[in-house]
Amino acid sequence: MACAALLCVACAAPRPDRAAQDCPPPPPPPPCAPTSFTTVLFDTSSARFPHWKISIVDGASGNGHQWGLMPAGRTATLLVNGDNAGIATYHTVTRTSVTSVDTARASAAAPVMLTCVMPDRIMGDAAIHPATISNGTVTFGEPLGRPVNLDVYWDGHPVVVPASAQGSEIMVFASDRPGSYGGTDLWYTVRNGEAWSEPVNLGPAVNTPCDELSPSFASDGRKILFASAGHATAGGYDIFQAAVERPRKDSIALSDVRNIGLPVNTAADELFPWMPSDSILYYGSSQRSGDFDVYVLHRVDRVMERRVKKDTLKDDRKKPEDIARREELAKKPRTTIKGRVVNEKTSEPVVDAEVTARDEASKQVLSSTRTDTAGDYTLSVPTDTPIEVSAQSGKLFYDRTVTTIPKEQANDTVRMEKPLHLPITLFLRVNFPTAIFDAPYQNTLDSNGTETSQTWQSALDMLVRNIELSGDQLQRLILIGHTDDVDTDVNNLKLGRQRVDFIIDQLVQRGVDRSLLEGRSAGERLKPDKRKGESLDQWRKRSRRVELVKILR
Repeated sequence: MACAALLCVACAAPRPDRAAQDCPPPPPPPPCAPTSFTTVLFDTSSARFPHWKISIVDGASGNGHQWGLMPAGRTATLLVNGDNAGIATYHTVTRTSVTSVDTARASAAAPVMLTCVMPDRIMGDAAIHPATISNGTVTFGEPLGRPVNLDVYWDGHPVVVPASAQGSEIMVFASDRPGSYGGTDLWYTVRNGEAWSEPVNLGPAVNTPCDELSPSFASDGRKILFASAGHATAGGYDIFQAAVERPRKDSIALSDVRNIGLPVNTAADELFPWMPSDSILYYGSSQRSGDFDVYVLHRVDRVMERRVKKDTLKDDRKKPEDIARREELAKKPRTTIKGRVVNEKTSEPVVDAEVTARDEASKQVLSSTRTDTAGDYTLSVPTDTPIEVSAQSGKLFYDRTVTTIPKEQANDTVRMEKPLHLPITLFLRVNFPTAIFDAPYQNTLDSNGTETSQTWQSALDMLVRNIELSGDQLQRLILIGHTDDVDTDVNNLKLGRQRVDFIIDQLVQRGVDRSLLEGRSAGERLKPDKRKGESLDQWRKRSRRVELVKILR
């Protein structure tokens, strides 16, 4: 939908004719004179763990301006783009990974607030409109009335804090209305039933004689991010953060304003920050040839470049059948799933775990995120499709589950009943025939010895990714082969070692450094206890396994 007034375009307010003596010249506006900021706050150059990396977001860069990504309710993400600062277009997308987005016909369960200049208005008269998002289509409603929107003035970039135990529903937005300190300032208004209160300026701690724009709340709600041409900047508009306080349930205050630093902020312009988790920050920047592209600052582990050789990884080029499947999935109504990741041993939440949703049939990545400080995650997925949800962490291993959300729950938020449990010790149950070590059955087994939908190749791919996440903290990975009680102790020790060597060879073929892997065999000596009522065949299946233990620095 092409409608949004993305940036403020100056426009003089009409005024009645008056005699010259009755109309003294207005006072000059306060000067916009930011000081210089040169501090590097995110390490993107060294190889220590953890560190940060800045990437251009695939699918949100290219010709023209890709201004930024923004959440639209709980179930949709919008890519905001357009060829000029006055008119922009909203497109629904899904985050297929931290560094890529793809078109998706997403919907939002409730109206969202967006910026728009209607065709009959002058360019500088932007207004805040409720908008509905259905199957990828954005439809604007009538603008909010006074006192939120004022004629002739620029009102836009709304972000809403939902009502909670901490306070009422509050909307923060940018406006150049009277009472601003200069340019556009950040204001807030409180929802009272169907009406919004008189906006309140957020004050000189955050607002300057320059422009403040594009506010958004961090995932924990405890800080707000915004762009400003004031304060101390690296040049142009920079991204800042401020602490959020709720002195009363019907008010909000900002304090401790900080530039988020280089290298995110550059001599060019940075706008539209969005932080969906503690370790991911999306923003728009004009640093490349003057056009805006969407970038992401994300925590990664560069040591994987030497631990896992990139030229040995599988070919990620999209095949025709993959493209057809992705297009099929993009047409399906979407929903939001929420869940938690915990340590299997302690039940404590796992912070900054990587969580990925994949199409169970094709293994295509549908969306990806990281857990917040409570171990919680949020993913957007298509309905009526089996989805594999997996989580993993560098210090632990991984867990996965498969779920299908009925199409009747499209646009809902669905809470996963069980958390994903990340183990300290991983039991990889590649299902081998009794005396075979190099030709496993296609699918892995679960802890009960029951066949799963996961292939052994997919399980090893997930293990390789887990090794990447471990980075420098992983000193070595011990693999212990176990067998059932068929055959002699000597032969089973040999068979256990052969199975471990098979797994090691498969990991090396996937690029893992062989010196990182240590193979051992326990043969039949560490058999699991036989469960009450368990058949002999089932018990023997559970016995045939490879145990993995991480030795961390």
